[in-house]
Amino acid sequence: MKSKQSAGVVVFNDEQELLLQIRAFRDDTYPGHWDFSAAGGMKPHENHKEAALRELQEELGIKNEIYYLTHISYTDKDVQKQLFLYKTAHNGPFSIDKNEIERVEFFGKHKIQKMIDAKEKFHPEFLLIWEKQILFPSS
Repeated sequence: MKSKQSAGVVVFNDEQELLLQIRAFRDDTYPGHWDFSAAGGMKPHENHKEAALRELQEELGIKNEIYYLTHISYTDKDVQKQLFLYKTAHNGPFSIDKNEIERVEFFGKHKIQKMIDAKEKFHPEFLLIWEKQILFPSS
């Protein structure tokens, strides 16, 4: 079985809102879907923290300290996938990579849940993390 590792970062602002991105409409996987603030595959020489820092810089144009949040493993179409997720705080502005991202926007927990309930398109990995209820403190 093939395996694939990726790393991502969730960015929160001072209002405890989560920055989501809409993936580029021309992306080859999940175009036009809401996704983590920044995420992508790991390069062979990288560890997951290095990959997360690189994705933050490449996709949002920021350098910031990041903190480990969680790790998930799952199987998708005969591929064993692993996602390492980090978090950071930043209010912007962001310099987004238009080749990978259509736009970014901050949302509160309840607004994101309403978007999910309304069947807006979200990346499956985001939904896996969302279901674990670890992105926002209990409220």
